[in-house]
Amino acid sequence: MATPKLIDRADEPIAWLTTVTSKGRPAPRPVWFVLDGDDIVVFSEPGTAKLRHIEANPGVSFHLNSDEHGGSVLVVNGTAHVEAGKPSEAPGYLDKYGARYAGIGVTADGFDAKYSVRIRVVPERSWGF
Repeated sequence: MATPKLIDRADEPIAWLTTVTSKGRPAPRPVWFVLDGDDIVVFSEPGTAKLRHIEANPGVSFHLNSDEHGGSVLVVNGTAHVEAGKPSEAPGYLDKYGARYAGIGVTADGFDAKYSVRIRVVPERSWGF
């Protein structure tokens, strides 16, 4: 389940989703995210390496950046599930990121079309300080 620390930091714009490559190496990627109940929801373009990694090994970690002194560390380990769904349908996604779409040259419809794969991370444990 989502930790109180994660809920308290749900407004942070960037997080890191780390998948595992076929050679067993970690593959961190910056992502936009929202919480959906206890779950973490991110979106991906179809056909990406992170989706292939999740298909082969759904164990992932998710973490937020620390503060400038190395504190406020939060790491969540969980299982990723690939689903159908549009970013605009995810609770709070447009509110959190909609104003940023113009900066990357897309509209809400264009973002939905480009990032058309939902990744749901079901938290299993977390740690931090």
